Amino acid sequence: MAKTFKTPQDYLESIQDGRIVYADGEKITNVVEHPITRKGALAFAREYERFHDPELKKIFTTTDPETGDPVDLFLVPPRNADDLLRRARALEYGRDIGYGSSLALSDAILSLYMVSSELAEANPMYKENVDAMYKRFRQEDLIMAIAMSDTKGDRSLHPGQQKDPDMYVRKVAERDDGIVLRGMKAHITGAAFMHELVVMPTKRMKPDESDYSVTCLISPGTPGVKLIMRPRRMTGSQFEYPISYGDVGGECFVWLDDVFVPWERVIQNGEDWLSQPIARGLGLLLRFSALCTQKHYAEVMAGAGYLLAKYNGVDKAPHVQSYLFEMAMLASTLDAFVTSAALSSEIKDNMAIPNGVITNVGKYMFTDKLNQMYKYLIDIGGAIITTQPWETDYNNPELHDTFTKYLSGGDRATAEQRLRLYNFVRDLTADEYGGHFMVTELHGAGSPQAQKMMTLHGYDFEKAAEKVRRLAKIEE
Repeated sequence: MAKTFKTPQDYLESIQDGRIVYADGEKITNVVEHPITRKGALAFAREYERFHDPELKKIFTTTDPETGDPVDLFLVPPRNADDLLRRARALEYGRDIGYGSSLALSDAILSLYMVSSELAEANPMYKENVDAMYKRFRQEDLIMAIAMSDTKGDRSLHPGQQKDPDMYVRKVAERDDGIVLRGMKAHITGAAFMHELVVMPTKRMKPDESDYSVTCLISPGTPGVKLIMRPRRMTGSQFEYPISYGDVGGECFVWLDDVFVPWERVIQNGEDWLSQPIARGLGLLLRFSALCTQKHYAEVMAGAGYLLAKYNGVDKAPHVQSYLFEMAMLASTLDAFVTSAALSSEIKDNMAIPNGVITNVGKYMFTDKLNQMYKYLIDIGGAIITTQPWETDYNNPELHDTFTKYLSGGDRATAEQRLRLYNFVRDLTADEYGGHFMVTELHGAGSPQAQKMMTLHGYDFEKAAEKVRRLAKIEE
């Protein structure tokens, strides 16, 4: 029988599994019905429309290599550069139409597929489990959260040296039918709304820390799993918060309170050497996905800067021209990085892997420039970005005509056009969402230091040095 995709309603029903979520001081047992979490559930449900709209299906689905049925594009390994570029354009378009993070989070299961040979070498069961999981995700249209970051305690100490051994998630028992995990994962995107949590070690452990070297799948509804979610606290209208309106946030601390995991869900159990290829693979794929969405954000900032300059009548000012050049350069460069990383990909186990150095440099460039882009937007826009009247005052019958007159940009823009743009830029750069965005872009998919390390590891300095030896006629 041909596969049928989940509908938004199917998704909402599928996450009513008794999962326990704490948010804003309340204990929530139904994330679909509770007012704190309902908007988040509906936002993820909306993304299932891509499987039923004929035009969106062309962008977001592909053919299952095993069954020939249409499946989620992001749950089929890319086989070549064209596949990588198709994923990249779909990720970017997803951001354009307001989709969230679930598209890229499939990188978790993809990264495990990417190290299939290493998993099989460690234990054939691990590869069999990954293959079965991958098939199930495709058939059931499941979405996942990446539970990788630990709370870490004293970061100068290894996991096994911590005063409290639970500062990193660890195995506390092994049974005939599986293992038991204890610990907490931190800032896990979308965990309260996912079908599965892909639990991974945050780094390679030492040989005597095998209990911390565990990778597995855990359902959020599993006994002992407790999700502590930080919802947004912004209030206001869509006019005032054009970007973040309806965005409830959703990063969670994932508390694993002696959670049992059966063997068919285990992908690593004590092999410390496996942590490195798993972490590297996931980091690379997440950074490539981040690079694709950051291209979207760079273009948004360039567009906002351009409109601010035009609406304020400063588009010909030399310093503003310089700002706009920097914005255009960043957006264009990120586009080039995405394309180049895909075109120079390598094939491993019949999967196309984006170029690591190019991907890491591109991701680093965006996070390194983001604060500067914010500065440019705020400088072009002026103080009114954070001092403009709220919508209630702008629409007050006693004030509306006055604001319409005094906040006009003359022939360049109406007061409403300018206020909408100012609100957009404030939401992006100078309010709760903007601050949150800066932090998550800096640390999401690995910190800038991680990108530096991977670039230094992957760049062929010896090849570059050989050029110098030849040009300088140095004999060694």
